[in-house]
Amino acid sequence: MTFTGYRFIVKPKVDLPIILVLSILTIFGIITIYSAGGMRFALRQIIWLPLATTCLILAYYIPERLLYFIAYPLYFFSILLLILVLIFGSGLGAKRWFDLGFINFQPSELAKIATVLALARFLTARKKFTFRIADLSLPILLALVPLLLIILEPDLGSSLIFLPILGVILYWKGLTLFQVFLLFSPLLSFAFGYNLYTWITYFVVLIIILLIKGNVLQLLVTLGINSLTGLLEPLVWSSLKDYQRARITNFLAPWVDPKGIGWNLIQSQIAIGSGRLFGKGYLSGTQKRLEFLPNRHTDFIFSVIGEEFGFIGCFIILGLFFFLLYRLTIKARYLRDEFTSLCTIGFATIIGYHIIVNTGMLLGLMPITGIALPFLSYGGSSLLFNFIMIGLILNFGSQY
Repeated sequence: MTFTGYRFIVKPKVDLPIILVLSILTIFGIITIYSAGGMRFALRQIIWLPLATTCLILAYYIPERLLYFIAYPLYFFSILLLILVLIFGSGLGAKRWFDLGFINFQPSELAKIATVLALARFLTARKKFTFRIADLSLPILLALVPLLLIILEPDLGSSLIFLPILGVILYWKGLTLFQVFLLFSPLLSFAFGYNLYTWITYFVVLIIILLIKGNVLQLLVTLGINSLTGLLEPLVWSSLKDYQRARITNFLAPWVDPKGIGWNLIQSQIAIGSGRLFGKGYLSGTQKRLEFLPNRHTDFIFSVIGEEFGFIGCFIILGLFFFLLYRLTIKARYLRDEFTSLCTIGFATIIGYHIIVNTGMLLGLMPITGIALPFLSYGGSSLLFNFIMIGLILNFGSQY
């Protein structure tokens, strides 16, 4: 065995700050799950922890060349699972996971990782990547296929994650912020199309930006596509399921129906606000104990933290998340290999999306979408795949 081979097996370079933050968040998550949901859910999370840790270690030792080789097969396998879950899956009024008896497996979690790997492999192979349809078409397709399949489950919150994954990875590859903005501007036009005045305001801003930064061709093409997507918004709204329309209505005006669609958001804000600066104390949250707070051990666990540990507790948790994302971004910046750099920034985007959407929806800044808070919310699949991503990130660059 050569010295180089020995170094690869031993893996002496471990990012200890990432391990430390991961450990703190996971342990604190189990403690909070116990407070929010009781011993039953806490024990289940503890049972998942050894499996997640084992997968992290295995991911840490996967050769980077092997990961590059399996990127496309893993992507197509995840797409197959997303198709199968639509036929054989189960869930709360949806088809989001496979019930394997002892665990519930959610294919969308695997699809996130697989899509990052597939995008990274494709873009790494493209040494010259430009803002042209020939270069952009396949990356867009790689992101859209899982997005559309997950929407069909239906799981709108999980499906939208593929948009920031695509945007951030394309930016990391070399596109400018302006080019990324042009690429996603039709989606913004669609989002603002619910109200004529907001859509006109957005259109005016878009024209000004294009006149300053773009050329005539970009102006005409972008305005044409944006006009089309904006006009399609009413048709899509009418095709949404009742619960999806209710979530958007809840986001825009939760107090219109405080005992109906607005209940979750209102109770979440009450819980966070009642914690004040230092919180009510561990196990002392009244919103949680009296069961006013829904899904308190899963999607709304940050509200439990706010109620029991106050603003200080929330600030510390968000600080740990910020530090983790900072470390991941810095690592992606300094990795020598483009494939692993793109993978790292893609995984960081997944974690960051979950953090922003989960905390944002509880504060009323985003619609409630059922997105878990990484390492803190109860959920075996979420914990498992988050640990796998961290294991892969720790793996990247550790052999040099």
